[in-house]
Amino acid sequence: MIVNFFLKNLFILTFFIFIFWISLINPSLAIQEAKIVKRIDNKIITNIDIYREYDYLVALNNDLKKINKNEGLKIAEESLLREKVKLNEIEKFLSIDKFNNDNLIKKIIADFYKKLDIANLENFKLYLNEFDISLDEVENKIKIEILWNQLISSKFKNQIDIDISKLEKKIQNEDLNIENFIEYDLSEIVFQTSNKEEFDKKSKEIILSIQKDGFNISANKFSVSSTSKFGGKIGKVKESQLSKFIKDELKKIEIGEHTRPIKVANGFLILLINNKEKISKKINKEDLLDKMIEFERNKQFEKFSQIYYNKIKLNTMINEK
Repeated sequence: MIVNFFLKNLFILTFFIFIFWISLINPSLAIQEAKIVKRIDNKIITNIDIYREYDYLVALNNDLKKINKNEGLKIAEESLLREKVKLNEIEKFLSIDKFNNDNLIKKIIADFYKKLDIANLENFKLYLNEFDISLDEVENKIKIEILWNQLISSKFKNQIDIDISKLEKKIQNEDLNIENFIEYDLSEIVFQTSNKEEFDKKSKEIILSIQKDGFNISANKFSVSSTSKFGGKIGKVKESQLSKFIKDELKKIEIGEHTRPIKVANGFLILLINNKEKISKKINKEDLLDKMIEFERNKQFEKFSQIYYNKIKLNTMINEK
């Protein structure tokens, strides 16, 4: 009973601190009536949080403005839920306040504004101001993702298994370092289901959403991958980094088209070809092998990250208000 009393008062205190903070950084939002929408263990999500997350997601993927605002807010609420669940788990092992790796944050922020075709950091700050978002807020979100990745790495480092000899044979047998090769610019939607009935329903829903709202918005809505906030954009990938099965699927479609759902280790994958081009360049075998190893490591890492997230979410107390 004492514990419940303490937690209740902790929620109230946190809530009022939040309102004071939001009034400082964005007075226009403070005018709205703030309401707690969800409690995730000892964290809260308010309606104002959701509006700010919506603005953040729109800044990263302008296509979200094309859909109904309420639908966009639901996407933002789900995005915040994922972040709070991760943060609760991170805080059991790591301290976000003690995180200190400015170089890594700068690199990730540079990746952010390059994906948005923004020239430099100063222009990125100006761009964020259009959405009433500060660079500090973006950096804080990046810290959460970095620490989450560190947590996953520490828990699953012994389970990431890359057969380097197999990759070397692939380079040799398929002549992957020849002068002419295809480089794809891809986007993805990664989703999970527990049975065939759920798969049929979910895949149909996603395909209809792609037809109605476009691939980028559908990635925000349905993808469990970390690329979802950028509308599923992966970027440029050499065909040598892809499995034979995925390469075969991509050969069936043209630029602007997407694959059928493909079974992968952490669920199902739908790929969109944004662009592709033939490259005439000799590839250094060592560089090619390094990139293939990195691609395989990231693929396995994403799988373990989603497995662990699903596990902790099941054990998280999530209360709707």
